Amino acid sequence: MPFILLGLALIGALIYGLVRLYHAVADAAGTLAGSGAVALAIALLAALIADGVRRWRAIHGVRRQGERILTVDGMWGSLRIDADRKLGTVVLGDVQSRFIFADIAGAEPVTDADTWALALRLEHNARPLWQIPMPTRTHARRWAKILALAAQQKL
Repeated sequence: MPFILLGLALIGALIYGLVRLYHAVADAAGTLAGSGAVALAIALLAALIADGVRRWRAIHGVRRQGERILTVDGMWGSLRIDADRKLGTVVLGDVQSRFIFADIAGAEPVTDADTWALALRLEHNARPLWQIPMPTRTHARRWAKILALAAQQKL
């Protein structure tokens, strides 16, 4: 119930702000400018919300066929995270390892000249350090955040 009231209050404040914006701009520059300012404000708000949803989905994944799976793969192999079952699989070349989120000791982006990689440290694993190639710095940072959330059991 409090979330419903908070949502209604937020919608009311948004409408009130848009009406105030319209009147302020319309008094100064005319009705068309006031309408344009309101349309621009709504477009900016929609873009902010869409960017927030895109960022959330990039970190937390999208549910497909009842599973919430995050993957990155390439010529080097793949990294697969199952957020619902709290499991992960890393494949580098011919070597494969499965792990649970509690095994993640850390993950950080590292660079070697112009190439980026993700240094994944796993506890209780035959190979404790995995250097997973990433296409860009952004991908490496994103996957470091995903694995940090997985290690904290918050993914």
